[in-house]
Amino acid sequence: MLEVVNANLLAGHRITRILSVLKIPRSTYYDYLHWQPSRTERRRHLIKQEVLTAWLRYPMYGYPRLTILLNQQSDIHVSQRLVYQQMCELGIRSRMVKRINKPTTQTDYDQRPNLIKQLTDQSGILLTDITYIPLNHTWCYLASVYNPVTRRVIAYQLNTQMTKELATNVITQVMAQAVKPQIIHSDMGSQYTSDLFENTLSKYGIKHSYSRKGQPGDNARIESFHSILKREYVNFQDFKTIHEAIAGIDNYIRWYNSDRISLVA
Repeated sequence: MLEVVNANLLAGHRITRILSVLKIPRSTYYDYLHWQPSRTERRRHLIKQEVLTAWLRYPMYGYPRLTILLNQQSDIHVSQRLVYQQMCELGIRSRMVKRINKPTTQTDYDQRPNLIKQLTDQSGILLTDITYIPLNHTWCYLASVYNPVTRRVIAYQLNTQMTKELATNVITQVMAQAVKPQIIHSDMGSQYTSDLFENTLSKYGIKHSYSRKGQPGDNARIESFHSILKREYVNFQDFKTIHEAIAGIDNYIRWYNSDRISLVA
């Protein structure tokens, strides 16, 4: 409506005549001309800009983590409810996607003991696992070692082959850091039941604990890390070479260890 008024003013018509024809009260027109956003409206507009800027930088974050981030980085205190409302108005949400189907593996070994199942104190325990990473219409493999207490990845390596050497190399990395776990927990994949892996643990005096067959929840924390890695990062990449995958995943893990906001105390 304001565009119609301005067009008629430019045509030389008097404002009183224009408002009369359009049936707009003079008070309404002049109130609109002098309108200024309220303090609350200005604050909400600023917060909306901050939410969008933060989400563009960390699109994997939903409103709980964005709320923490905004409260850490600005002087404006915001609630989760307000951030959620602003995200809805902006039409944005956490960039998390469903898992990509991966090949399945089986083991023919008899069940070996789970030494950590009943433990409440996780100090002295490290978790290890291998996960699949899409690579140019095939797969490469990420072996990781995870500290369930600090929730940090302390060793990792990628390779185009899922071998006992890959599984063992990350344990060697851990020992080179002068970290001496009491127990290493893994699944019962052939890489972890191999003589090379078992002898390496024995060499360093480390006990080996095993997940039950078909029970990935026994190694839930490192399984969770691998899931987050894929849903927040890997599934949005198109790695053409193993070198691209190594560089990209290295950057993500460094960010995960040092800067990613955790919702777990």
